[in-house]
Amino acid sequence: MRHLPLLAGILLALSSTTLPLAANAEEVMDAAAPQERQLVESGTVDVEAESMRLILGGAKGTGMLHFKGKDYRFKLSGASVGGAGYTKVVSKGTVYNLNSIEDFPGLYSGMSAGAVATDKGAGTSSWENGKGVVIVMKAQTTEGLAVNLGINAVDVELVQ
Repeated sequence: MRHLPLLAGILLALSSTTLPLAANAEEVMDAAAPQERQLVESGTVDVEAESMRLILGGAKGTGMLHFKGKDYRFKLSGASVGGAGYTKVVSKGTVYNLNSIEDFPGLYSGMSAGAVATDKGAGTSSWENGKGVVIVMKAQTTEGLAVNLGINAVDVELVQ
């Protein structure tokens, strides 16, 4: 806790350049979304994750995929470039172009943008795997102190 003022000062310094970008997170995500083909909504996901960043970072979490009337548990772990701080987030998202459950697990890459201070924050992310499956996430609740605008790699694994 005694390092919190130092972390807040670092984040404040970073936010002077990053927050204007994070404020336009939806525009960033729209620009990063795949444009060559049409996205067909296939299902939804609920995710709880924690991440730690200082330029480079990592994340881990769990989630539930709702697909064709069934629920599938999954875990995720990832790495990121861009941003600083710690966040714990509960997100909801839409899954596109998923035709078979076998196409869901794997390595996704994409972009994220957001900012959080204590329990107030906003963020979006968009990931795509090599099978054409796209996940677009929006933070529902957040905790922590962080800013981010960067690229991510996320490994998704189905759990029994």
